[in-house]
Amino acid sequence: MLSETVMIAQLICQEESEAAIRQKVLVEDIFQMRSHSSRERTLQNVLKRLHNAPPIYLELLANGSLDVRRLTNLFLILRENRLLCELIDEVLLEKLQHFDVSVRSADLRSFFETKREQIPNLAKWSDSTYQKVVSSTVSILVHAGLLQVSKPRGNYEIRSIPVPSVLREQLIADGFSDYLKLLLN
Repeated sequence: MLSETVMIAQLICQEESEAAIRQKVLVEDIFQMRSHSSRERTLQNVLKRLHNAPPIYLELLANGSLDVRRLTNLFLILRENRLLCELIDEVLLEKLQHFDVSVRSADLRSFFETKREQIPNLAKWSDSTYQKVVSSTVSILVHAGLLQVSKPRGNYEIRSIPVPSVLREQLIADGFSDYLKLLLN
């Protein structure tokens, strides 16, 4: 939801009211989604993500380069998604420590199955919910640029993208330097 997040961040930075933002998304369809329910769900998710974001991060989303936008969005997701943090820490960073940049589908399956056994809430999920979470979690990393799809299907290559200095400096200034590791800085 990077493009939608950027759109909403831009509107917030232009000091649009929440009612005006809702009008633009739900009635004017600036997200260009077919169904009203998809627009509503996406808007709620984006607003939730941006609600507690410090204003500087909204500015970075609204006006930054593509890399700044992608990594700022990932940072905001990481702040609320423990499973994603653990995936990066326990799979990607572990592999990089061993100079291995390949993530196989078996690595991901093992991670998610282990978490499903360890975390009671995950164990309660239906198989379809579980598969959606696995898919969307990996998709977040692909869209952020930390994983690149490789052959055979279901395998990925870890890409360590330097965190742009404007974002790196802001994270450090705000006491979020621990997240730099999770952004594969």
